[in-house]
Amino acid sequence: MQDTPSSLTPEKPTGKAPLLWRNTMQHRRMLATLINQLDHALLVTESATRTLEDWSRHHVLATDPTIRAERTPDATRPCPPHLCDHLNVPLSEADRLLRYRHVRLMCGANVLSQADNWYRANLLPPSMNRDLEATDIPFGRIAAQLGFTRHPIATEPLWTPLPEGREAPPMPKENETLLEIPPFLFRHQAVLRQMDGTPFSAVIETYTADLLRFAPPDIKAE
Repeated sequence: MQDTPSSLTPEKPTGKAPLLWRNTMQHRRMLATLINQLDHALLVTESATRTLEDWSRHHVLATDPTIRAERTPDATRPCPPHLCDHLNVPLSEADRLLRYRHVRLMCGANVLSQADNWYRANLLPPSMNRDLEATDIPFGRIAAQLGFTRHPIATEPLWTPLPEGREAPPMPKENETLLEIPPFLFRHQAVLRQMDGTPFSAVIETYTADLLRFAPPDIKAE
């Protein structure tokens, strides 16, 4: 793991649907498939926001599947050195050239991801900078007019429902109790580039267990 955002904290489940997945092999396999599908979809998309909205609509995470961002005002965090390299920004100039934005992407009461974003404000038009600093609009929607491309640079699984590798612990004894799912599932790092290839933004996105707050196919939600 190259970098762990210090701002990440598990979310309290107040007002959210319960996680109904059971500690059975069937459900663990379903979860592994779902997490892999979402992980892949987010890696190949140009807009994480749009992909999360499609996921929320398909799995009915909320009555309104629209994704909204909750920005943390005045948040600060130094850009990790490896992301400065990807942005072509000398580490000694990072504080001057880069601005930082921390948001939680929400669907209803669910926090689907937490994102740390560093961007080159001098490469963006004034109106875009104003929206980034003063509104809760997701970064991808604000920057959509740039026709940017998204380039993944790292992916990190944070939890797997199935043991992996020779030294993996044995599968817990199967039972019908609710499966304990940790708050974070996986993390992506990516760089956004303008149409001419110029990098203007780097992001670390951590995706949460709230993405799984829907009834498994063989369970009816109460």
